Amino acid sequence: MHRPSASDDLRSPERRRWLKQAGQLAIAGGLLAGGGWAVLKRKQNLWQVRRERTLMQTSVAVTCLADDVQATGVAIEAAFARMAATAAQLTRFDPASPLARLNRDGRLAQVPAQLDAVLRQALSLSRLTDGAFDPTVLPVLRYFETLRGTAATDAHEQRVAESRDALVGYRDLALDARGARLLRPGMAVTLDGIAKGHVVDQGIAALRGAGIEYALIDAGGDIHAICGNDPDRHWNVGIVDPRDVSQVAAVLQLRNAALSTSGNYRVFFSSDRRLFHIVNPRTGWSPQSYSSVTVMAQRSVLADGMSTAAFSLELPRLSALMDAQDHQWLAFSRTGEQRWRSRELPLIAGTAERV
Repeated sequence: MHRPSASDDLRSPERRRWLKQAGQLAIAGGLLAGGGWAVLKRKQNLWQVRRERTLMQTSVAVTCLADDVQATGVAIEAAFARMAATAAQLTRFDPASPLARLNRDGRLAQVPAQLDAVLRQALSLSRLTDGAFDPTVLPVLRYFETLRGTAATDAHEQRVAESRDALVGYRDLALDARGARLLRPGMAVTLDGIAKGHVVDQGIAALRGAGIEYALIDAGGDIHAICGNDPDRHWNVGIVDPRDVSQVAAVLQLRNAALSTSGNYRVFFSSDRRLFHIVNPRTGWSPQSYSSVTVMAQRSVLADGMSTAAFSLELPRLSALMDAQDHQWLAFSRTGEQRWRSRELPLIAGTAERV
């Protein structure tokens, strides 16, 4: 177990000074306020160019370090365009989107490339996690939405169990040469737990294609950083404290990798906060073991999906699965008082027990 020291307290004067000296800190779980274009001079003749917009109902910021401001601005615009086009295929909220049509009609003969890629990744994660990740939980989520402002009861739990048994099951989402099909009437798909990661990956691909070597895309809980081949360059990423989201509980070092944080502290459906936007597919209920889980992986789509799945896994299974996939992770208990992490997590501030 890591033994805390004075410098591990992120609220101590010493640590606050260190954070200020570390430069811009990306926040996993919520963006720092800002908007529009920002261009700041950096050392070694590099400019920091930053643009923030709303995408996928989330503030998304793209930050680059480069020597050509104009070319970097063009690259950032191209990244946003690619992310927006990808998100349009993956949203369930636009009635005209291909995903909404699949949910309405139960089939989609022509599956657009980006939707096809994410559906395949979702099914792969469902198999890998033995169903802890399941894109067919939307009927349960829709029921949760009808309970806003009420306390969860045994009657609600029974209704959820009925919906789960009748309508939830990734094995009944078919994806083949005939397109995508839902094999049970009333089934519906949500990609909320994985789509944002894929969208961020597309933005990073656009930046790399434009020759950008040093950049970070911050989409709230989903962050992807690239640093070229320079081993001395990295980004510092703060993980919010689930007990007080105005505070940073840990700081991680991110280099040519992605991380995603899923938490139970922002979106609730029931007044007692037992029901939130993550569903355990096995129970049909929101999982109660953790308040926050962060996963670090090579691609945002993997980090996003795995952080969602991790909420429904007991700690030994979570640790074993992440180790097998070579992912790093950080988890907070339901109360936020206990913290666990993988042994190789690049934690540079904050404390957590190694598992």
